[in-house]
Amino acid sequence: MREKFWEELNEARSKNEVKLWKEIFPEADTINFDTLLAHNQWQSRITNQDIVMDQYSSNLPNVQSNSNVKPFYTEFVTNYKIIDTESNINCSFFWSFSDRHHSIFMHRDPETVLLIQGCGQVAYVLSTEDGSNNRIIHVKTGDALLLPKLTPHKSIPMEPRVTLSIGAIPSKPAL
Repeated sequence: MREKFWEELNEARSKNEVKLWKEIFPEADTINFDTLLAHNQWQSRITNQDIVMDQYSSNLPNVQSNSNVKPFYTEFVTNYKIIDTESNINCSFFWSFSDRHHSIFMHRDPETVLLIQGCGQVAYVLSTEDGSNNRIIHVKTGDALLLPKLTPHKSIPMEPRVTLSIGAIPSKPAL
């Protein structure tokens, strides 16, 4: 179904390139606030920790077992070509209930990350290590953004949003 997309994604990864695909996941609208809150309720019953109501968090990890997420996770695991020591796949929701919330600060993830926009719109500010090549990428529901490991970035929600992040974590530290 998305064979060409996965070929392009794996090629971009091999070149350490940031890449955006518009409307590649039209079914991503199932990744929404109902999905976020239902998964949070399931997790809070098991762990006694309500992450969504924690005023300091906008990240809900380990969501790959969610019935709305599982097809995306399975497609990722099936088609993602492991590079070097990538051995653990993580799957998280990032969300904000308003356009006033943003990610922590300009940061670098130690893993390659595929961001699938579920609902809402987000601008990602990207940079190079020396800050010489700043740019903004705008994603909407159904879009996917590949961020290679150690890519400096920051999210700026433009409205309430839920984003699915799937990453391949190397067993050896990248930083």
